[in-house]
Amino acid sequence: MENKNVEVRDLRVKEKFNLKKFLVRWEMILLYILILINVVLMISKPNLYFAAGTIPSIIQSGMDLSFMVLGMIFILMLGDIDVSVASIMILSSMVMGLMMDAGINSVIAVVCGIIAGGLCGLFNGILVAKVKMPAVIVTIATMSLFRGIVKIVLDVNVLKNFPPIFKTLSWQNLFGFVPLSLICFLIFAAIFAVVLHRSKFGRELYMIGNNKVASEYSGINVERVKIMAFVIMGIMAAVSAIFFVGRMGGGVSSTMGKGYELEVIAIAVLGGISTSGGKGKVYGPVIATLIMAFLSYTLGLLGVDANTRKIVTGVILIIAVLIPNINKQFFANMKASFASKRNK
Repeated sequence: MENKNVEVRDLRVKEKFNLKKFLVRWEMILLYILILINVVLMISKPNLYFAAGTIPSIIQSGMDLSFMVLGMIFILMLGDIDVSVASIMILSSMVMGLMMDAGINSVIAVVCGIIAGGLCGLFNGILVAKVKMPAVIVTIATMSLFRGIVKIVLDVNVLKNFPPIFKTLSWQNLFGFVPLSLICFLIFAAIFAVVLHRSKFGRELYMIGNNKVASEYSGINVERVKIMAFVIMGIMAAVSAIFFVGRMGGGVSSTMGKGYELEVIAIAVLGGISTSGGKGKVYGPVIATLIMAFLSYTLGLLGVDANTRKIVTGVILIIAVLIPNINKQFFANMKASFASKRNK
């Protein structure tokens, strides 16, 4: 007869909270950097910094990229990369704009634009997961393909018949100082955090990023997970299109959004998402998104031109990739030094 009163033991390792470790975590370091940038801006341009609307405007300037950053977290978590995101964003905005030009309901047009983004992601995912092509090669090719489609369809024309709600989402402030776009971003970020850290799909992303072969042997459908990640990336690029069009004043052309893919990848990596996969959390890239928005704005105020700002973005990307390796080597050397002292 079974004993129903048997005590169930919790075998999970529960690590005690360590304040020192918490204060030097990468996400906390990002928070210190964000505070430092604000202090520099506050000291150099106090009148502008404390002027009404300055901080909301700075935050709003980075929100059109932010939704793509969330999608890029899933892609990088797999150890893959997607450089076609800006082209998907423009293609999705074109679909929305053309349908609105044709007199189709705005809601239907937005839904179709999001579906178009998802289909672009599906195309990337099938080539990467099913055909086994390298993600970087696939997305470089589709970056040109999607952008080329937009150029053929639009040529030099600009789509302008977007409803006022696009501008409202991008520029409206709640209570006079809280950007509506930031609230939307934080809601999406919370959903992504739950999916990544609390769901089966999130655990599968971590496992595949850490060891793809072991994941396959453990029964994970790696192809399905990869395709889903790229579809989500495409959908988030289409969501970004809504805020991008609004921030651009309600218009879109084939030349817009170039170079956004580099910034999206830089923000995700700066936020602590490993390019080799299987490492990172959602709230790091959230803070990194704000850092890049404030940094870009501050550099602009200091007279740094757009091309130099791109150089700064590239340098930040290189540093962000190097830091985890430097930290790993540093701790390995410390451990080896400690072990040698004990042996003596």
